Amino acid sequence: MRLRPWFYNTLYRFNLAPWDKEVRPQLTELVESGRLTPAELPRALDLGCGTGAEAVYLAGKGFGPVVGVDFSPVAVRAARARARAARVDDRCTFVRADLTAGPVPGLADAYDLICDFGALNDLEGEQRQAVARTIHRLSRPGGKVLLWCFQGDKSQLSGGAKMAPMIAPGEEKELFGDAFDLEYLPTRPRTVMLLMTRR
Repeated sequence: MRLRPWFYNTLYRFNLAPWDKEVRPQLTELVESGRLTPAELPRALDLGCGTGAEAVYLAGKGFGPVVGVDFSPVAVRAARARARAARVDDRCTFVRADLTAGPVPGLADAYDLICDFGALNDLEGEQRQAVARTIHRLSRPGGKVLLWCFQGDKSQLSGGAKMAPMIAPGEEKELFGDAFDLEYLPTRPRTVMLLMTRR
């Protein structure tokens, strides 16, 4: 599957992206419960940030600097406007970049907290591997990664469900098990939410 800028730009332009409506509840639960704190994990990175809901939320909770990365210029413009409206644009910035194209200019060497709510999920093959390498490269030892994906065995699915982007059962261990401890968080059926700790 290839990135489709026109598709995402259209969804963001007309506020039709179903994944981009509110801050993910798993993130708010982890922050509000004190499991993720700006004192321990100040530098945060949101991969595939969309219009910036999670990045702005983190900045508003005292994390920072917070950086969001997305390849849609429409999403990045909306994210910057969201940060200005929330008055966190002094510690929350957004970068337009393709995460599958190698290192992203302007990013720091390592982050304490990385969020990915669909960037890895939406890709396949070498592009998925590229995003996984980015997560490995930019996470510091002891840092946390919050990762969400659809998950399923496509051989057991039928019709249009086979076309949906998803990771295979166990694929998360192949991508991250060598360098991360994986904790599975409660989520909906056919999805996986991981809180991973970099060893």
